[in-house]
Amino acid sequence: MLQTITIAALCVNLEHICRIFFSNPDSIVLNSGMAFSLLQDMPMLSSALSYVALATILAVFFLADLNGGERLGYSMILGGALSNCAEKFFLGYVIDWIPLPLIPLTINIADVEISLGVLIAFLSFER
Repeated sequence: MLQTITIAALCVNLEHICRIFFSNPDSIVLNSGMAFSLLQDMPMLSSALSYVALATILAVFFLADLNGGERLGYSMILGGALSNCAEKFFLGYVIDWIPLPLIPLTINIADVEISLGVLIAFLSFER
């Protein structure tokens, strides 16, 4: 359990530390929607769905019998989700600051952590 909390906390802090040192003010996007700017014009719905997703992740994490890889993946998902949900709660939006060169999209480290966590958990699934 301590490993999970440590990984999740590192993921939360990594987003904010990297933004301080590496973000370009010209590339910052205030995203009041969800991933990929979905539901941008419905911030209350996107916030509610974000909190439901976070609660679901916590429930699966604590109730399911996860192997080491799945636990790592869910820890990363949890850390990224906590980071984004905290920003939504305190600021009303998530700060995206990494522009993707091939597609017109701006993301943040928490989005990357969530995506990598999903990939790791999926590839570690053994049932």
